[in-house]
Amino acid sequence: MLEQGKRIPDWTVEDDEGKSHVLWDYRQKSHLVLIYDPEADADKRRHWRAAIHVDRKQWDWLNAALLLVKAAPKEMAPGIYLIDRYGFFLNYFPLDHWNFDDLEREFLYYEARHC
Repeated sequence: MLEQGKRIPDWTVEDDEGKSHVLWDYRQKSHLVLIYDPEADADKRRHWRAAIHVDRKQWDWLNAALLLVKAAPKEMAPGIYLIDRYGFFLNYFPLDHWNFDDLEREFLYYEARHC
């Protein structure tokens, strides 16, 4: 498991559309949310995409990119990962205990502490 406040590994993940993302490519560009549930069916993924789209202005304002991860390195356990724009691991949410409001709140608190 990643350690809070430490830099993330330079992982490459594949999103649900088959596109590869090198996590360090996001450094100094945007915060990053990785939603990784290898058991998620198409309906759940559609629900997540719709929820992200509805709150797109909020995510843009927070400067956060959200990735629905389809394939990840073996070291990456299923769950929700929050990474700041400098590549530091902020927080982890287990799959059974999160919602989009929690994720937004984490970044709002982060921004308030670092302004």
